[in-house]
Amino acid sequence: MSAASSSAKRLAIISQSLYLANLLLLPGICFLVLVWFFLRFKHQRNWARIHLYRSLQLSLLAGALLVIVPLIYMMFSASMQLSLMMVILYFVTMHAALVLLGMLNLSRAMAKKLPIF
Repeated sequence: MSAASSSAKRLAIISQSLYLANLLLLPGICFLVLVWFFLRFKHQRNWARIHLYRSLQLSLLAGALLVIVPLIYMMFSASMQLSLMMVILYFVTMHAALVLLGMLNLSRAMAKKLPIF
């Protein structure tokens, strides 16, 4: 394995790991580190850059789906008890789906393949 290929694989794995850490471990802090990685490595010309872009895009999408959509639903709902139950169910389901997608993309980064999304 060449040095360039090894560093590309490492960047792809770090990008996808930061996405998962943003969902599971330290939301916000890992997102800021991911943005820093994006600003630092956005000019690379290899397949790892695609993992970097996709992990940042998925982080932004996850933020919208897990924060903004439930807030909008709660604001426009008539029954607080029903809407709270629906928001909890939605959040748990969507969070699990996003984590599974991140795990799939991480395994694809380890196998030197392009991400699914």
